[in-house]
Amino acid sequence: MSSLKDFLGKKVRIITTDARLFEGKLESFDHSTNLVISQTIERVIYPDDENDELQLGVYLLRGGSVVCVGEIDESVDINWNSVKGDDLKNTRNPL
Repeated sequence: MSSLKDFLGKKVRIITTDARLFEGKLESFDHSTNLVISQTIERVIYPDDENDELQLGVYLLRGGSVVCVGEIDESVDINWNSVKGDDLKNTRNPL
């Protein structure tokens, strides 16, 4: 994932294999796609209830759990309270 270097120091959104959604500033990564994120927020989206926003600070994500990393377009203002959705499916393969 050498293209991650383009995201260093920028705000990114990350989806993990256990269907979690994180966003924060990408501080570092390695050849295994382990990520160090600062100012991290985990967004928990519910279909009917009020969504949660968990402030996590500096966070380390194991590369094996990362499905997708994308740069956040800060010119787009999302009202997260109006976003609703069903749970994402887990992408882990059963043992």
